[in-house]
Amino acid sequence: MSQKYVALLRGINVGGKRKLKMADLRESVLKIGFTQVSTYIQSGNLFFTTEEKNATILEEKLAQHLLEEYTYDIPVIIRTSEEIEKVIAENPFPEAEDFKLLHLVFLKEKPSETSIKDFEKLEFPSEKFKIEAQHLYVNYTDGVRNSKLSTTLIEKKLNTKATARNWKTLLKIESLLKD
Repeated sequence: MSQKYVALLRGINVGGKRKLKMADLRESVLKIGFTQVSTYIQSGNLFFTTEEKNATILEEKLAQHLLEEYTYDIPVIIRTSEEIEKVIAENPFPEAEDFKLLHLVFLKEKPSETSIKDFEKLEFPSEKFKIEAQHLYVNYTDGVRNSKLSTTLIEKKLNTKATARNWKTLLKIESLLKD
């Protein structure tokens, strides 16, 4: 039986770099056996169905395809609808008023306990954050633009690839996974 997934691509169509047209992406992933393919906005949210049940295999397959097809080394993080529903339900910041300021950072791998402890010692006066398994919830209370807590810093400190989505986008991803 087929499973529906979302692939979250890191750092495409940002600041004019690693440009990737979503129509081209949708067409190209048909070559690697993905079906019922769709995308949401230009930031790399790819929905597809496949028989494969191993997300790691799918991440590697898609990353390799993107490298061969577009010559982009793009980190890929894949989640199921159940995983997306779970992280939304477990939001530790339900009081966040502006969904554009509440982000979920998807981590490719679960960080080590040492990395987590070191990360939690960092001080960001305008941000609240909480690490749960392969996700980092961040409430950028004063806005993302001026924050020192960037995805690049998160990757460096937690020693894993990551990609972030704001809460509004995350809710839309959840909705599209149910379609």
